[in-house]
Amino acid sequence: MTRTVACLDGLDPDYLAATATPEWDTIAEEGATGVCDGLVPSLTNVNNVGIVTGRHPTKTGVTANTFLDDGDRVYVEDARFLRCWTVLAETADEGADVIALVAKEKLRRLVGDGGVVAASAQEPPRWLTDLVGDPPGIYSGDASAWLLDAAVAVADARDPDVLYVSTTDVVPHKHAPGTDAADAWVAALSDGLGRLREFGPVAAVADHGMNHKDRRVDVAALLADAAVPAETVRCIRDRHVYHHQNLGGAAYVYTDDPAAATEALEDAPGTEVVDRATACDRFRLDPERTGDLLVLGDERTVFGPINEGDDRVDRVNLRSHGSIHERDVPFLASTGEEVAESVEIFAAVGLGSSDQT
Repeated sequence: MTRTVACLDGLDPDYLAATATPEWDTIAEEGATGVCDGLVPSLTNVNNVGIVTGRHPTKTGVTANTFLDDGDRVYVEDARFLRCWTVLAETADEGADVIALVAKEKLRRLVGDGGVVAASAQEPPRWLTDLVGDPPGIYSGDASAWLLDAAVAVADARDPDVLYVSTTDVVPHKHAPGTDAADAWVAALSDGLGRLREFGPVAAVADHGMNHKDRRVDVAALLADAAVPAETVRCIRDRHVYHHQNLGGAAYVYTDDPAAATEALEDAPGTEVVDRATACDRFRLDPERTGDLLVLGDERTVFGPINEGDDRVDRVNLRSHGSIHERDVPFLASTGEEVAESVEIFAAVGLGSSDQT
């Protein structure tokens, strides 16, 4: 028997509402489905690590894709940033056969520590391509389907005790719910979960939702205009810019004058500014890896530089995430376990402990 947990990257509840999902519905009839809380900032690193550890950022130490470490910007790309073990590593340490299949190499390095056999679609090992064939590329709309096909092939050929699969959000970044591309993507997710259910209990949850964004606010420029010494780090920033152009709904501001910085941003449209203590309490963040301020966008606002002219606010046209408005995520559990937060999803198949969070 294989217990499978899936992280369905970017699966906003609106996608499920717009598309027929017969296999999802069948699993839900025997088990449970609904909407639960993800973590904020609503980013893949923060939430994927939360999912595989069963813990909040206060324990994991992962509060963004990028943060300042002793004054240097660092990408969170490997397990050295984790401050706790994953459920995967703990289970492998107990002698279980644990396999993790993910989209990107950075995520493989984050979740594949310990005795976990981990592979990515970005650089798949030979043993995996021998089973399922070569992947279509991580920016392909078919990459998620390939990962689920790979998970089914691995479950069939290797019969692991625990299987973790994490898909990619390239489709929801580019296509709205109800479009042909989105419908095909959701159908592939549903079908894959249905096939995995044949090997044992299945649980799935999204890491974050997705919204259309039409407004960009240049936080760094607004602070510079007000002569506030500060450094702004967009939480979504990573090496994979095709999806989101490094524009997301959360940013950290590092400054010796938080009050002046807050005042400088108070009239910025679609912008909420939260001090570190409040942000850490409200979202259970690690204060050592949280800016002096957390800046959050509304449903339509992202943060990033405006490189032409004197504008501090302009219009954009993209789908992205990072704010509290992409926090609501769907879950599915064949076991019937209800899930209030995404960090509980491994517990839904009997892995991890209830006191981890």
